[in-house]
Amino acid sequence: MGQDLIKRRQQIMDRADRALTAAWPERKGESYVHEMCSAVKELEAIAAQMRAEGFDLVEQSRTYRHLGSVYADLAPALGKEMLVKAKAAYQAAETLLEGQSDELERAKLNFNFANTLRQIDPNDIEQLQESKQRLLDARAYFAMSAPQYLAQVDAALQSVESLLKIAPLANAVKQNTVDMGALEKELAAGGKVSEIAEKAHEVMKRGGGVAGMVGRLQTIIDTLPDDQTQSEKLAELQKQMQDLTKQVLGNKKMTPEEKQVWSLLAQRLKSEVGVGNVSQDRAETLSGVLEEFGRAMSGNEKDDVEALRAKLQRMREFIDSKFEMTHYLSHGIKRPPAGSRAAELVELNWQLRRYLLEEMNRPEKGEEEGKEALDLNMRASRIDRRIYEAEADNTRAMTVEKEELRPLALAVWNYSARMYSMPAQPIWHSAKVSVDTNAVFYSGPSKGKTSIAAVCRRSGLEIMSAPRGESYAGARWKQLQQAVTAVFDLRVTDGPDLASVTYELGIALTIGKPIVVLVSEDQAMPFDVDIDPVALTAGPEDDAALVSSIDRSVVWTYPRPRENASLKTLEYILSMYQRPQQNVCVDQTLRMLAELRKAPDSLAITRTLVKFFDYLNDGETMLIRPHWSPVYPDENNLRLFHVMPFRPKWADEVAAITRQISESAGVIYVRGDEVKEPNVIRSIWEEIARATHVLVDLTGFNANVALELGIAHTLGRKVLMVGQEKTVDLLFPSIQKLRVQSYDKKRLEETLGKEVREFL
Repeated sequence: MGQDLIKRRQQIMDRADRALTAAWPERKGESYVHEMCSAVKELEAIAAQMRAEGFDLVEQSRTYRHLGSVYADLAPALGKEMLVKAKAAYQAAETLLEGQSDELERAKLNFNFANTLRQIDPNDIEQLQESKQRLLDARAYFAMSAPQYLAQVDAALQSVESLLKIAPLANAVKQNTVDMGALEKELAAGGKVSEIAEKAHEVMKRGGGVAGMVGRLQTIIDTLPDDQTQSEKLAELQKQMQDLTKQVLGNKKMTPEEKQVWSLLAQRLKSEVGVGNVSQDRAETLSGVLEEFGRAMSGNEKDDVEALRAKLQRMREFIDSKFEMTHYLSHGIKRPPAGSRAAELVELNWQLRRYLLEEMNRPEKGEEEGKEALDLNMRASRIDRRIYEAEADNTRAMTVEKEELRPLALAVWNYSARMYSMPAQPIWHSAKVSVDTNAVFYSGPSKGKTSIAAVCRRSGLEIMSAPRGESYAGARWKQLQQAVTAVFDLRVTDGPDLASVTYELGIALTIGKPIVVLVSEDQAMPFDVDIDPVALTAGPEDDAALVSSIDRSVVWTYPRPRENASLKTLEYILSMYQRPQQNVCVDQTLRMLAELRKAPDSLAITRTLVKFFDYLNDGETMLIRPHWSPVYPDENNLRLFHVMPFRPKWADEVAAITRQISESAGVIYVRGDEVKEPNVIRSIWEEIARATHVLVDLTGFNANVALELGIAHTLGRKVLMVGQEKTVDLLFPSIQKLRVQSYDKKRLEETLGKEVREFL
């Protein structure tokens, strides 16, 4: 009888799946709704019968999970009430599963439950956080026992992460819009103007004001996957932001002083048109801008602190909406002709200028941050004029590029890196090396180097020569630091040659070098490094693709991090180096760092850290700027991160003995496929940075393993390299001089086990 119920349940779900497939993705229509509603009734009947007969609890739970899934799939046709019913079914399933040992069923339930929670109310942050946690729990199990489900879980996690970014802002916009609407009604009803104005100011200041919220919205849009930037929810939020901006700015009158300023600006604009420095079309556009800016800055407020803040806020809002207008500046010179090098340089310089404009307009900057952004922006504007003056003269444009644009790009890169600084102790000498803004580091097959070098020369760049007469590994390390950008050609066969390239890629990522990755057409990346590769076809279009990618890498800037890690680094340094220090300069720099706690300024912190390590000058420690936010080991816990390929048959046995030895020694053991973070490369980075010990298995020269070894060596983590059979005989040049221990997979305890015990 019991098997009959299970068989009947399966038949119901097969019918429901066929109906779902036929109606996908709309999940609507009379026949679809009829079939799914029939499935609901039958599953409810089976659940009742199982309950009455005291059926196996796991099977009862599974029935309720199926019921929840059918309810959830009815939501597009019958509304969100179905999602609420699905949630109730999943809760019943979870209650029945308590105390049971079926972890696969628990993981599937968590996945289905999470998918429903994220749909019920996309603005309910608590519910979204529960959804994320359930997905992470499901992922942890699937990663070990059912990897075929990982793609689905990761897609759902990405969706929840996006909703969690949008939800706080959507809630704030909604509340602010409601409050501004209420104040408008209060004003229309004859309310006291001064009180209403005060309340309006309070609404305007929330969340950094409209400019702050617009900035957050743009950050969210920039970090969302392409398919989610088209969502109805995001479009609705953008419209709400526009409406709120209109409500906040309103229509106010200008003070006499402001009228005078705008009159002078208008006169200046008119005179510029008269002498031909500004076209008539451009003048009309700028006149409109002046009018809008005037409305934003007008008002009859007294010149107290609050009034000035309100005006500053309106200024920020206005500037934020007009960034694109400054793309092509009015230098009184025609724009360079299309196809010229100068025209290309105008676009590259705009990438730097736009970043600086956004930074200048960002609130809550430190004093040094603000000054540097302003200075760099003025410098970029001057360079923009010089590029315009080059017109169609490519030789003149290249001179500006080499002498001014690339040094500016390096300065902007340094500025953008201020929140990523962290100390490291690379295995190579840490002497300070200056960047050559015309040098390119290349790693890859020699046959690809020639064509790439020719492309670089056309832009006035030079591929660095192969090291001679010195330590190969040390020379390559020095070259990577010197280069303005680095090209990694992955068009090589698997094995030591590919591992050699990805090892150096790991180093470049860890020091924050701008990067270009090359692959063959239809070649998949061997790992996820959050870098879009350049696919080369061996056709005539390759040169243009290479020029474009190298150009963009030279003006690359760090994205704004999830958190300001400069404060974390500051505290880490102060905990590692105690005062007083025998070296007076080191001691006084520590004092300066401690004082920066009072008024944190990321640029001031970074500049002081640079001085600190210059004075420390221990030949081991240096400041790096990784592609990811800094992470530090927990000084109270030893932690071993095991870097190895996961697919070979021997992998699990090797991991098991290493885990056993680690845990018996009181060391936390982590393998790369056990981490819960959906962003693979960031999770790997965090585990290596957090580790006190890193065990690297080079057997087979896996590309991922080599990349992670490059990260570990650059950070200076304690590393043990091992490999089976002939691994030691095939080491690539950068690690040939380093110690690699051989082990026998048939005698793990005596070989690998012995090395791991000594290592710990």
